[in-house]
Amino acid sequence: MSSTSNQLIINGDAIESVEGPSTPFQAMPPEHEEGQGISMVHIRSTDSSKASTNYEEFDEENDLKVYHGHADFDKEIQASQICGSKWYFGKTKRAAIKVMYVSVFAIMGAFLRIILAQLFGEECKNPGSVGWLKAGQPLCVTATGETSMEGGIIYSDLPANLLGSFIMGMMQTTDTMGLPKIFPIAWLNENNSFQTYDIIHLAVRTGLCGCLTTFSSWNSEMVLMMLGADADSGSLIFRALLGYFIGLETALASFLLGKNIAKYLHSLANEPLQKEAQEVMKKKECGVYINTQLSDCERRYLSELDMAEYAIYVDPAAEQYLHQWRVSTRENRRVGDHMLPLLTDIEYTALVMDDDIDQEMVVPAMMAKWDLDALNKWRDMKRHIPETTVSFIEPREFRFAPAFRVAFLFVAFLVVGIITINGDDNYSVTYRIMIYSAFFAPAGALLRWKFAKWNGKWNRFNWFPLGTFAANLLACIVSATMIGMEYRLNGSDNFWSLGTVRAIKVGFAGSLSTVSTFINEFSDLLSSESPINAYLYAIVSIFLCASTSALFYFGITYNEEPGVYYKNGVGYGY
Repeated sequence: MSSTSNQLIINGDAIESVEGPSTPFQAMPPEHEEGQGISMVHIRSTDSSKASTNYEEFDEENDLKVYHGHADFDKEIQASQICGSKWYFGKTKRAAIKVMYVSVFAIMGAFLRIILAQLFGEECKNPGSVGWLKAGQPLCVTATGETSMEGGIIYSDLPANLLGSFIMGMMQTTDTMGLPKIFPIAWLNENNSFQTYDIIHLAVRTGLCGCLTTFSSWNSEMVLMMLGADADSGSLIFRALLGYFIGLETALASFLLGKNIAKYLHSLANEPLQKEAQEVMKKKECGVYINTQLSDCERRYLSELDMAEYAIYVDPAAEQYLHQWRVSTRENRRVGDHMLPLLTDIEYTALVMDDDIDQEMVVPAMMAKWDLDALNKWRDMKRHIPETTVSFIEPREFRFAPAFRVAFLFVAFLVVGIITINGDDNYSVTYRIMIYSAFFAPAGALLRWKFAKWNGKWNRFNWFPLGTFAANLLACIVSATMIGMEYRLNGSDNFWSLGTVRAIKVGFAGSLSTVSTFINEFSDLLSSESPINAYLYAIVSIFLCASTSALFYFGITYNEEPGVYYKNGVGYGY
């Protein structure tokens, strides 16, 4: 969840930003404008009595940030409550469609992770077990945590973790990059039709990236090194610690690379917004506050951005009133000004909601000598100026039948593969367990998605991603337990016992845990006002996952003969 993005939640007849100000949006679905695959919904008035702001107590962190969210979390668009909308359909059906698409992408992510592990190291450990990769051609880059093998700190799933973190970086929303206008996929044009595919965005972030990367397998291999899977070599605790460091730093670098590429592509696909972003940086250096709630025209004009050839021109007769409002409020349009919360609330009410300003806001505004008459005249005239329309991206309608057919085909493929590939040779065992592992991936991904609801819910430490941490910790315990069970089953030729243990370890636990969301959250915390929280999050996660995994593994294998794990096994067992 993942983990990250500006979320507009349609709640009944109101749309409000997550963790933002209490002032609600209201959508009027009957009024639509079609444009390049994106339906623009005009914002109209709602009950402003619900909004209240204490202008005496100004909190820069909470009062100025209008939109909050996370790239890996589900954008909960509760569309079933908008009965007049063309994309109205049952909430339960929409949730089922999400489950099916997340499951499909989870299967793809798990398959890709397993294939990358085979390509970069498994064939070196078990020569002849991967039919499509001859033993003389493997890329022997990675290894398991078995201490008798060189290169254990370059763990089996490192390539998959790097790729998944890169894709997660590419899938960032514009707000996570500090860009002036908010839309779901930063590297695409704001009017690209793919911006409306919110369920696919969720499936890629939660399903594909979440299952392509794995925290549990990484942790398990480091735990094996610390405990010493080979009695002759003993513990390699310092190598394991270096392995944790390498895994964290390389995944972070890959994530940032994807994010920077997305930002560069954004500049090519959205030239006016790129110009605005450059001007916004200059204004922020001077302490000017940018009200991102407003339309493009109003946001740029009131912030006095020099847009050059990208400037939006309106009727001078109307512009003079907006100019008068800008002049009267210029001194208060600065970060930290005690009147700024009042200013943003007034502009939100009048310009975004097109509603009358409450009397409790009028009095202090008049005392501040703000030109409310000019604002009201601009408000009256802007209704006839299309460039000043405030709009949001309406999610695309997804039909149940196509989603069901795609999910059914993927599951049918897995079932047929498990049944038909039943040979005793190394190739058959390898492929069968690969397919069997992918069969468990959706369960892990969906449980992790459910855990993501806990993020930000720990009252005392609301910065701590509790849901992601819980998913990773549980997955690490399951993975270590399955490795211990596999240790005890060493030498068994029963596919359903040994294969199920490996499938749960690789498929379920590997997909329940995630590095992409973990790194996304780590990066967000690094760029927050308290970057120390990022290091606390990483240290707590690694320490607790490693210690609990070691306890479970040691408890299961305590009375077993040391040095036999992986020695006589065949097939896929990383």
